[in-house]
Amino acid sequence: MKLRLDQKQLADAARRAHRRLPNNPLRPVLSGLLIEASSDTVTLSGFDLETATRATLDAETLEPGETVVPGRLLADVAAALPAGPVDLVADEHEATITAPGTSFTLPTLPRREYPALPEPPGASGVVDGDRLATVIGHAAQAAMAEKEAVGTMTGFGGVHVRADGDQLIVSASDRYRIVRHTLPWQPDGERAGELLLPAPGFAVTAKQMAGHPVRIAFAEGTSGVAALATERLTVTDRTLAVDFPDIARFFPDPAAAAGWMRADADELAEAVKRAALVNEKPEQPIMLTFDRDEVTVRGGVEGSKGASRIAAETADLDGFEIAYRPDFLSSLLTPVDGLVQMWFTTATKPALLAPVDDDTYRAVCMPVRLPK
Repeated sequence: MKLRLDQKQLADAARRAHRRLPNNPLRPVLSGLLIEASSDTVTLSGFDLETATRATLDAETLEPGETVVPGRLLADVAAALPAGPVDLVADEHEATITAPGTSFTLPTLPRREYPALPEPPGASGVVDGDRLATVIGHAAQAAMAEKEAVGTMTGFGGVHVRADGDQLIVSASDRYRIVRHTLPWQPDGERAGELLLPAPGFAVTAKQMAGHPVRIAFAEGTSGVAALATERLTVTDRTLAVDFPDIARFFPDPAAAAGWMRADADELAEAVKRAALVNEKPEQPIMLTFDRDEVTVRGGVEGSKGASRIAAETADLDGFEIAYRPDFLSSLLTPVDGLVQMWFTTATKPALLAPVDDDTYRAVCMPVRLPK
């Protein structure tokens, strides 16, 4: 195999393709990147038996071929090369990478031992990459940690995406928080679908694709394989083999609320952050107390204490108190730009949270039950 490539394109492709490589692979060959060269393009692929990442770049192919090189080493070398043309020559034993004044020799891994990559299903529709990255990144924060999402809780470790006409519904929950985002997309015909992918990896994939239109391909039949793709990057992932929990029934009905409040989301988030400074542990709750035109956020226990007041519009909440984990409440406020409204029933039941002027985001936050 003999190629001439652009250093910037090579570095970018190697960086993207190696992001999901396993640290301690079951097979040594899985630590490598598969390089496939055709007449005018080169594809770099990484695979951990669950997720396959393919990055494509332009190249002058003098001799087509395939080889496998250590992934992280290739990414480091490509990033360190001077800008300009790069020559890559590989045989069965080694790959030589040459740029003006610089040369590296990398060992190759057995190509015959590299597993077949899963084929992505056909695209189901297209969505804006920046919006998708923001929404998936936020939803992933509300998903259950991987070490806890086992057994019957497996579904809580993922981010769920469902197509509903010309909208995508993105949901996640760790049982204490529920988030639901709606974003527009362009479906390919009337084909419906859904996917449930592990939250951390899904967030990484979506972030990599920011800035480009993203094609989403839902799993076909019982394949359990979904894909996200841009013009230069395709990530094929195995979906979680469980159903996403039915979270819709946990969203409170605003009409049944005992009271509500409106406040500036940034001001409320800052008040929560200040009050939590005196907490001894991140999970220690803060207390919200409501009056007619303000909300007071208190943190701390005996000894260190903190309180912060902000202006708020309230209805039927005079003297009402409710406790939350500060990190949970802050995370739910992050997507809100401007005024946020919260509806409350009792101090022990979940509250509904939503932007005042935006119907594309809804969240539920479970309060902390304090000892009497």
